[in-house]
Amino acid sequence: MQKILFLLLFISQFSFAKNANFLKPDSADFYVKYGDAEIVKKAFDLTQEAESQVFMSEFEKKFPKAFDNNFQYNKLLSANVDDWEIALFDDRKKQLDFFKNYPNKSKLSTEFQQLVENNIRWNYWHLLLAYPVIRSNKDTKLTRLVSLPSVMLDELDTTKIYNENALLSEAYRNFLPFFVTYFNSKEQKFIKYSGTEANSTTGNWLSKSMTDKAKLAQRFMKGKVFDYVLAKLLYDNCGNFTAFTAKYWISQLESDSYRKLLMEHCKEALNRKEEVVKKDEKPSKNKLPLGTSDYPTISDLKGEKFNFAKYKGKVIYVDFWASWCGPCRQQFPFSKKIHEELNEKQKKSIVFLYISIDEDTEAWKSAIEKLELKNGDHGLSEGGWGSEVVKKYQINGIPRYMIIDKNGTIVQPDAPRPSDPTLKDLLINLSEAK
Repeated sequence: MQKILFLLLFISQFSFAKNANFLKPDSADFYVKYGDAEIVKKAFDLTQEAESQVFMSEFEKKFPKAFDNNFQYNKLLSANVDDWEIALFDDRKKQLDFFKNYPNKSKLSTEFQQLVENNIRWNYWHLLLAYPVIRSNKDTKLTRLVSLPSVMLDELDTTKIYNENALLSEAYRNFLPFFVTYFNSKEQKFIKYSGTEANSTTGNWLSKSMTDKAKLAQRFMKGKVFDYVLAKLLYDNCGNFTAFTAKYWISQLESDSYRKLLMEHCKEALNRKEEVVKKDEKPSKNKLPLGTSDYPTISDLKGEKFNFAKYKGKVIYVDFWASWCGPCRQQFPFSKKIHEELNEKQKKSIVFLYISIDEDTEAWKSAIEKLELKNGDHGLSEGGWGSEVVKKYQINGIPRYMIIDKNGTIVQPDAPRPSDPTLKDLLINLSEAK
């Protein structure tokens, strides 16, 4: 709550500060509302320095519309691509010359100067890549994205796209989604996504589009930059995704604040019911009935079927995870540590049961081996987000934890994480209860 109030405070200040357009974050900017509060504050502080205010005022007089996104987006709709690029190139040169020759440049802080340079540089690339994306989206009859002449992109070094320091710049943040959209389209040979692009993994063409863009972003970005781009893509489009796609990519975010925001914002997609395509399987003698406890059936590493009844008389700490879930992996060292600290008697009465919702069995097994998860038992709930355990225990995100006592009763359906210092004593107390 404190962070939200803090951000709202600065949104208000940004809205009324007399900053030049090219340094004044839009109050509707996704990052200003939901991003890293420290970066937002730092950008604001840099623009409030006395010399910075003077410079911004002079810059605003010289280039009043250069960083006005609405004005520029409307303008590009009627511009020829060559004329558009030439105008952007000339504007960038004039802006850099103005900055380079500014009489009191030496009085500007080093960080502010870097912010100015980043805004000028990335605004050029932002508006250049916006040209084909916005025009193509505007014309729904087009089956292909308008491509830029390759010579226009020769200067863009894609190995230097990732720059956490540049997150201070709104122009850089504006550039990132357009970069992902354009270069993903390039990999698709500029053919627009359609219903024919659907596949069994993503479910529909919008989900495939999201997955392709997210994977491209992963190749060029990491850390806070990747988190921002992924959160922005999800926030703007999640209403159209399958539940699997929304849940999967939300789970890839490192930021807890982004995950919490998107769990609420994407609620419709997350709760969307999906038909699970079950593979044909021969009747198995080992397939157990759910039994009187109504436990879901899961498969062990050998493919044998079992359920929680197997552990009656023991306390079960259930860890719902998947091989692709970063936050899940971050908790494993804590689980191992708790297990190592148990005495032999406690280890016999407390079971760490890792249940995966992977759709790829080999990826599941490979992850167990690579992560050296030797401190517990393993099970696979087939069907991914449509599997029995997901539906039975209403799992909307992973990692998720559950505790079952010695009598087979689920005493905590949403249990503490392994990193929670209270978990160890909780498990021990339950194992010693009569």
